[in-house]
Amino acid sequence: MSLFNTLNTGITGLGTNGLSLSVIGDNISNLNTVGYKGSTADFQDLILQQLGGGRGQLGQGAFTGRVSQVFGQGALENSSSGTDLAIDGKGFFVVADGEGQQFFSRAGQFRLDTEGNLLNVAGLKLQGYEMLADGSLGSTVGDINIPTDPIPGTASENVAVTLNLSPDAEVGTAPTLPATLSDVNEAASFTTSSVVYDSLGRAHDVTLAYFNQGGGDWTFSAYADAGETGGTPGDAVEISTGTLDFDGEGNLDPLTSSTLANSVTFEGADAQTVVFDFGLTTGQTGSVTQYAGASSLYNIDPDGNGSGNLASFDISTEGVVTGIYSNGDTRELGQVVLANFRSESGLTRVGHNMYGATRESGAAIIGDADSGGRGVIHAYALEMSNVDLENQFVKMIQSQKGYQASARVVSSADELLQELMQIV
Repeated sequence: MSLFNTLNTGITGLGTNGLSLSVIGDNISNLNTVGYKGSTADFQDLILQQLGGGRGQLGQGAFTGRVSQVFGQGALENSSSGTDLAIDGKGFFVVADGEGQQFFSRAGQFRLDTEGNLLNVAGLKLQGYEMLADGSLGSTVGDINIPTDPIPGTASENVAVTLNLSPDAEVGTAPTLPATLSDVNEAASFTTSSVVYDSLGRAHDVTLAYFNQGGGDWTFSAYADAGETGGTPGDAVEISTGTLDFDGEGNLDPLTSSTLANSVTFEGADAQTVVFDFGLTTGQTGSVTQYAGASSLYNIDPDGNGSGNLASFDISTEGVVTGIYSNGDTRELGQVVLANFRSESGLTRVGHNMYGATRESGAAIIGDADSGGRGVIHAYALEMSNVDLENQFVKMIQSQKGYQASARVVSSADELLQELMQIV
């Protein structure tokens, strides 16, 4: 090997070890970058000279094969924001720019803009399945949008009632209508109240009056304020009635008991009927007994609700976005998707902690989280960098020593060349 070849060999060592230090520096600088995946420099040797005569081959130094991404899992850290997401397992978030071009990232720092879109730190929109008008999830990937518009109320159709009626209660008789709500309260053996909602989402108070007929027989009526149905305020309008008959053990006899829901139209709303559920038929959840002791209401549960505003939202491990509204209602608003690739190592870095698909990586395989080998999504969490600082320091020392040694090779070859020139 000539001295000039020695110089070239030393220079290749300077180049590869210098590049290694650059990669290490990049890794360390991104130690606290959310979702960052560390890189490693892959080196190869150069064998360019055959010595001939079966004496073997002479190496010409080293060169960089490629700089590879290491897609190992980073540690998950808790966050106080529901828009912060972390992937536990394989997969990438899908984000898109204004022209619809897709990119892929493990960084789950998202924020909600004024239009209800979830944006990453670079302003690209998080992608997923949109909610269709009929309430089902679509199959086309698009922008995840969380609408902030208020939702309408739902009219009540059923009120589940759980109570005990005392066999010792005073006998009572339902007043003949027209009568006031005060008349109802005075005549009833026991009264409770409930809220029902009309088709506009407005709440209306309803008085449930129970009249003991003696011998285990009761009658029941539910009254609304007539002033809310276009009548005289304070007057009672009957919206449901029925009979409640008990056997000698205080249990309700469903064969002789019955309820009838009357149609009621609250002002400005659609006509509706409200069934009061005492457990008379299969599927009903209410319950009424006549056991010794005081008459007591244990639970009353009307369905329906008033209109509501978006109070918060939650993202499940499968990526389903559920809106939580001020009226207690919940609705699915969309689903975040994840992307897998045939070869993650073939992805190309495009900056801002994002990757682009290439021929080497293959096309993105997009689908639900926690399916098809994809990981799960954790809300209120972030995946941190997977860079191991101790490991990087060890590699830094190795690269530094390699660089120094290569520099020494160049220096030694230079000294020998100078000595040769002096001889000549």
